[in-house]
Amino acid sequence: MFRKNLVQRWDTLDRISHLINLSGILIAIISGLPQLNLTLFGFNLGAQFRWITDVIGGEGVRRILHRYVVTGLISLAFTVHVFGFGLKKKKSHILFTFRDLKDLVAYYGHKFFRKAKPVLGFHVPGEKLLYWVALICLFILGSTGIIMWTRFLYIDYNLLRLFHRIASIILSLFVLVHFILNIILPEQRSAMRAMFINGKVPEEWVKQHHPKMFEEEEQTLLTRRRMIKTFLWLIPAIGFSYLFSELLQKPQCRIGDIIVEPPKVMVGKPFVISVEVTNMGYRESSFPIQLSVDGKIVAEKNIALLDGETNLINFKTTINEIGRHTIEVNGVSKMIEVVEAPPPIEKELADKFKELFPTAYDFVPVVKDGKIVYYEIYDAEGMLIGYGFHERVYAPTDRLTVTGIIDLDYKVRMIDVEKLKPDIHVLNDKILDPDFENQFIGLTIEEMRLSPEGKIDAVSGATISSTLIVETIRKILEEVQSPS
Repeated sequence: MFRKNLVQRWDTLDRISHLINLSGILIAIISGLPQLNLTLFGFNLGAQFRWITDVIGGEGVRRILHRYVVTGLISLAFTVHVFGFGLKKKKSHILFTFRDLKDLVAYYGHKFFRKAKPVLGFHVPGEKLLYWVALICLFILGSTGIIMWTRFLYIDYNLLRLFHRIASIILSLFVLVHFILNIILPEQRSAMRAMFINGKVPEEWVKQHHPKMFEEEEQTLLTRRRMIKTFLWLIPAIGFSYLFSELLQKPQCRIGDIIVEPPKVMVGKPFVISVEVTNMGYRESSFPIQLSVDGKIVAEKNIALLDGETNLINFKTTINEIGRHTIEVNGVSKMIEVVEAPPPIEKELADKFKELFPTAYDFVPVVKDGKIVYYEIYDAEGMLIGYGFHERVYAPTDRLTVTGIIDLDYKVRMIDVEKLKPDIHVLNDKILDPDFENQFIGLTIEEMRLSPEGKIDAVSGATISSTLIVETIRKILEEVQSPS
C-alpha cells in the first residue's frame, strides 16, 4: 500500500555506518559473553556461554574478535558516520531533550495503552535515546578496553572491568529492546529495512509516523568551512589507524630474572634454570626460548602466551666443569659458580627421608666446617621443597637419633625419634611414640621450647632426652634459616 512516492531517509554512508556498527556490536556481545563473569540467581552467566569460545576457535580467536575486529569495526563505523554527517545536505535534530523524554513516554503510551499520539520528527525519541546511549557506552567500552588491553595507564583493573561490564550490559539491553520493538511493531519494519538496505520509506508512512520530518530537516550548503570541519574528523581516524598499526606489530617477549635452583650448583649434578617469560604484545603468540651455557645452546623450548600473560619456563641441565660459567636465556645472562659436589647421601638415610617426605627425590648435603649440617631436598623436577636432618642425641640414660623434615616456611613438617641401635634400652619408650613426635609438627623456632615457655610437653621420666631433642631441632632450624 505504501509502494509509491518513496522518500530517501538514510543515504549510502548512513546505511554503511549502521551495518558496520551493528556487526561490531553483535560480535562484541558474542565474543564478550564468555567473559561476562556476572552471577544472577546463583548462575554465572559467563560460565553458561563458555561454549562460544570453543565454537569460534578458542580463546586466541575470541580475543582477536573482541579486540581487533570489534575495535576496528566500531572505529570505522564512527568515522563513516561523522564523515557522512558532515557532508549531508539536510540536517535533522539528534539531541535528546526533555521534550523527547515526554514524547518517548507518550509514544509507547499510544502504542500499548491507546493514549494520544505525539507528533514526531525525523527521529523518534527512542532512536535518539539509543544513539546517545550507544555513543556513551561505546566510548566507555573503548576507553576501558584499550586501557585494560595496553595497560598504558595505572588504573585498578577490577574497576576498569566493572565499568566495561556495566557499559556492555546497558548497551546490549538497549540494542536488544530497540530491535525487538522494531520487529513487533509492524509500522516500524519499513524504517528497519530502510536503515540497512535501501534507505527509502513510503511518503505516506512518513506523513503518518513522522509528520514533522520535512519541516524539521533543514537544507544546508556544503561550504568550504563545512568541508574543512568535516575533514578535520579524519585526524582522529588517522591517529587511531596509527595506534591500530602499532597494535598489529609482531609481539615481543620479555625475559625476567634467571633463577637457579639449587643456588649452589654442583659439578655433574642436575640443576634447574627458571625464567619468567612475558608476552609484551597485544595478541597471542609463541616464542622460542633458548638456554645457552658459555655461549653454546644446550636447550630450546617454545612457549605460547596470551597477550600480557606471564609464565614460568624451566630448563634442567648439568655442568661438568668446576668454576664460573655464564648462563644466558634469550639475551639475559647470569654468572654462576660451579663447585665440587659433596659426598652422596647414604641410601638408608635417603630412604628414611623419602618415607617421611614422599615427594622427595634428590638430596644435597649442606656442609659447614667439614660436617654435614642438613640436606636440601629436591623433587623430581629439581625444585627445592624442604630440608632434612639426621642427628644423634645422647642423654645420660638414652641414646637416640632424630630424623626430620623442615618445610620452606621453616616449620617442622615431620620428625621421627628412634633408638640409636635396636638393642639399646631407653628409660621411657614414650619418647619414641607418635604422640611426642607430633607435637613438633608445624612449629617454628620461636615455638620450639618445652612448656610452659613453648608448646612441647616433655616425656615423664625422659625430661633430659626431651630437652636435648628440642635443642637439637632448634639448632638445625637456626642453621637452615641462616645458611651463610
